[in-house]
Amino acid sequence: MINLHEPIFDKDDEDYVLEALRSSWVSTGGPFVDKFEKDFADFVGSKHAVSICNGTIGLQLSIEALKHRFRVLNNFDIILPSLTFIATANAVVHAGGSPHFIDTDENSLQFSIENFKKYILNNYEYRFEQKYWINKVTFNRLLAFIPVHIMGWSAAESYLLKGISEEFNLTILEDAAEALGTYNLDETHIGNESLAAIFSFNGNKILTTGGGGMITTNDFEFAKHLKHLSTTAKIDNFRFVHDEIGYNFRLVNLLAALGCSQLKKLKSRLVRKKEIFDLYSNYLNSPFLNLYKQQNCHSNYWLNCVIFKDFNLREKALTILIENKIQARPLWTPCHLQPAYKVENNLLLKYTEDIWNRTLSLPSSPKILNEDVKFISDLILLSIIGDK
Repeated sequence: MINLHEPIFDKDDEDYVLEALRSSWVSTGGPFVDKFEKDFADFVGSKHAVSICNGTIGLQLSIEALKHRFRVLNNFDIILPSLTFIATANAVVHAGGSPHFIDTDENSLQFSIENFKKYILNNYEYRFEQKYWINKVTFNRLLAFIPVHIMGWSAAESYLLKGISEEFNLTILEDAAEALGTYNLDETHIGNESLAAIFSFNGNKILTTGGGGMITTNDFEFAKHLKHLSTTAKIDNFRFVHDEIGYNFRLVNLLAALGCSQLKKLKSRLVRKKEIFDLYSNYLNSPFLNLYKQQNCHSNYWLNCVIFKDFNLREKALTILIENKIQARPLWTPCHLQPAYKVENNLLLKYTEDIWNRTLSLPSSPKILNEDVKFISDLILLSIIGDK
């Protein structure tokens, strides 16, 4: 079986975890939590990093902190692309808001800036006195926009996201769950021009702690409140006094130890990911498909994706790969088509639906063998020849 994306662990990882175990400091807080947050912030070039128990929680917590900043309770809107894992939308709902889905660009996995602007102008009006946008139908406040850096590719260069934020006076929270190690063309890491970026350390990510995540921000007060909320909003550790409704969303010291070790190897892992992309790019040479890539960033190449000419070609390739015990998969079903959201939105997002129907994610683990990349590529090309 060739899996989609497997974690890699070595003796160094074991030593770090054993050190945490032997210290008996395995739960909330601890020296490895502090070290992991500092090292991670340094790696991405951010002033602050707050560790949490997973990426979805990181999104929810960031929205909760944003609500506090703007004194918003519930009944607010957040705009996000439909083409994302459902957790992005769920985080909005769990925080008390309503997700509003927008389309991708044509032949792109990323949101359309033009569609984003049209959506705001068509559905919201700006209240100059209050300095925020109001939904024309529900009168909900538009609280934020969440771009998603899909498959390790940048949703947009950071200066463009900053421009959107300034033009529309709108906070941006970046879903960077899949984009650790992805850089702008100016060599700065993605996520540093918005209020916050959220990263995931799930078992299938380029850096994993089994479960976990990180929120990065350059805003000291925002980071301070995130940390406060994630640690049950406790203000007296001895008498257990809490000054607001907080959450137990902390990353434990045991997992942070693994994160410290994994982070040390990230640069070499990124080199291997680029090698895998180059191999697929060399082998998958056909007028009936394209290996997905963008020109607006230096990707971490988390999951390599093939865009086929049509749905039937995608399905034939998927069938032959599964028959040969290769774990390829289609993209997630877009949020606006999910049963959990479809009734409320009833949207037609033609570019999102088109590329979703034609895209296949390929095995991209750093441990995949070069000959396996060729085997996978040959099977895909064979499926196309058999269809012609």
